[in-house]
Amino acid sequence: MPLPPKLQTAVNALLTQPGATELELRRAVLERTRSAAAQIPEALREFVEKIADRPWTVSDQDFARLRAAGYSEDELYEVTLAAAIGAGLQRFDAGLRALEEDR
Repeated sequence: MPLPPKLQTAVNALLTQPGATELELRRAVLERTRSAAAQIPEALREFVEKIADRPWTVSDQDFARLRAAGYSEDELYEVTLAAAIGAGLQRFDAGLRALEEDR
């Protein structure tokens, strides 16, 4: 089943438009949280996993650590958005699979 049009538009914008981060990094972060398939930089791994699995644990210290590692506010915004969309898509995909199993 295709994604709802507004969601597809958001994903397309994230994965095709220039930004503070490379498109490949945004794609990798989204795929990492959607299917755990992509490799991402070690410095981002814990942060991205927190967003995907337990977003309530993300803290100011996480952002401070990443800024100290050289990531800008704009880069962190894009990584956060990619991780959150990927995690949401993972849940969307799981919901669709559950509906298919009920048929």
